[in-house]
Amino acid sequence: MLTEISSLITPEIYEVIYRMGHLDELVIADANYSALAMSKKVVYSYAEKNHLLLAEILKYFPLDIDEEFPITVMSLDQGIFEEPQIWNDYKNVLAGLPYTLNEIPREEFYQRTRGAYATIQTSDSRVMADIIIRKGFVF
Repeated sequence: MLTEISSLITPEIYEVIYRMGHLDELVIADANYSALAMSKKVVYSYAEKNHLLLAEILKYFPLDIDEEFPITVMSLDQGIFEEPQIWNDYKNVLAGLPYTLNEIPREEFYQRTRGAYATIQTSDSRVMADIIIRKGFVF
């Protein structure tokens, strides 16, 4: 055991975010996402809420400052007309940072996840909780 390390981030997740390079993308996927079918590398988190995992990861993970939108979610479709609560949770995590959520269509989102460095699968069961973050430089 170590002290002051988040229980939401497993040793495998620390290894993934440590090994990622500049411009690599990381997917934080909800429980509904077919991670094994869509991703080259899948690791798991005990997180029940994706925004809490995002907040912990951002303590160690610099976002790409050269990218206008280093944080991406899937745009609303298939009968979902109201912005999901998880997006407000993400916006609260990002409060004070110069970033907003970039929304892209479902197929484009899936294509991006196929090229991501890794996917972290959580047990978050909320709709539209998947998010992609792009790593920046460590200064």
